[in-house]
Amino acid sequence: MEQKELLLGIIQDAIRVENDGYQFYRLAEEKTKDAKGKEVFASLAKDETNHMRILKSLYQSFKEKGEFHFDEMKDIKHLLEGTSESPIFSKEFKNRLNQAHFEMTALSIGILLEKNSIDFYKNSAQECKNREVKMLFNYLAEWEGEHLRALVNQQKLLQQDYWIEARFYPF
Repeated sequence: MEQKELLLGIIQDAIRVENDGYQFYRLAEEKTKDAKGKEVFASLAKDETNHMRILKSLYQSFKEKGEFHFDEMKDIKHLLEGTSESPIFSKEFKNRLNQAHFEMTALSIGILLEKNSIDFYKNSAQECKNREVKMLFNYLAEWEGEHLRALVNQQKLLQQDYWIEARFYPF
């Protein structure tokens, strides 16, 4: 298989990865009862939509012209900001932590999705010979890394209290 066909296949897979993330974050937004959680899950879904837009543009450009210029895509970077004590859920969320089974599961699934996306983009960057596309895949891996850090931070802040409230504390 020639490099162009391999690359188009990788981009199609990347679009599917981003769509999976989008669908999950929309579901999480719909199901969570916490207002701040809804806002952040909506933002994550929007980020995945932006990724799909970038990747679809890349796919079209490569399919039609056999080229792509990464610098044209840099202006849409929208990183999730999360430096507060609770980057995803509100302080009131802790008051009903014993009922937060969906939200805690959503954090775990989101972490797995982000880790898988990062691995996918890093592997795709290694497989790719085109410098511009390699830069895009590394860029997407970094972007997903921001999501991962926010989700992991939130999980760490809540995990111990959740386990205690759910009488699941393993120690």
